[in-house]
Amino acid sequence: MNLFIESIEGGTYIAGTGETKVDTFFLDKYSKTLSFQCINNIKLRVEGQKFENVWLKQNTTYEEMCGLDSSTESPVIRLDWK
Repeated sequence: MNLFIESIEGGTYIAGTGETKVDTFFLDKYSKTLSFQCINNIKLRVEGQKFENVWLKQNTTYEEMCGLDSSTESPVIRLDWK
């Protein structure tokens, strides 16, 4: 199983698990997607769980704010998760 983290506006992150993409997002008690203020909070949420890979998808509006065409794909990097 892999952990997928996605940065969204305002320095907030959402996360979920799956094999090749997110199959299940982390949810709050109201079944809404749980948001995190930093990656360390995600680490605390999954403490003790093992993942094959941890991926970070970085969504940014920087290109659009500078007047450039936005990229079609957001960069995705593999995190060293220890």
